[in-house]
Amino acid sequence: MNPKEPFVIASNNRAKTNELINCFAYEGITAISYLDLIDKQTFPNEGTNSYLENASGKARFVSKLLPANTIVADDSGMILDALPGKLGDQTARQLKDYSNEEHQLNQRILDLVGQKSRAVTMTTTLVLIDGTGLFHATGEFHGEIAMKESGSNGSSFDLILVPKGMHKTLAQLDDEQKIPLLHRTKAIVNLMRHPQE
Repeated sequence: MNPKEPFVIASNNRAKTNELINCFAYEGITAISYLDLIDKQTFPNEGTNSYLENASGKARFVSKLLPANTIVADDSGMILDALPGKLGDQTARQLKDYSNEEHQLNQRILDLVGQKSRAVTMTTTLVLIDGTGLFHATGEFHGEIAMKESGSNGSSFDLILVPKGMHKTLAQLDDEQKIPLLHRTKAIVNLMRHPQE
């Protein structure tokens, strides 16, 4: 693996892109959106069977357009103990059918969990393509779903995710506490230290 900065993020999701930029920066790596270099693209449809396939498809698509750059892409999902066999690598697609508004999505999750187990895992597979090949790694966040939305340092799921062993949501933590706990940060660390081919 011989990546060159800035890493170029293959995503049309601005919130995900911004989080990845911040997570890479926390690890001392400069990353930018592919939209900073070329016009917005329509990505191929994602499958529903594999985080790695979905992330690889996005990375390969942008790599063909920007072959001289180091391209990164991820696919993430939520796994709830209360809903075995649901969400996972279909999280965005299943929840998008419910609403595009983040507070409504969070309320939907709170309703789905109800009085069941509140345990949650956020997982991501991060793919990097450079001149030497395709590499990948995973990262996971473990915690619980809060009883209600809380916090202002973040958006979306950050408002309802409580890290294991803590009593505050991610959005209630400052960046120094929060960023190392994120599944995407953990995937970045694993990718840079222990990349898989």
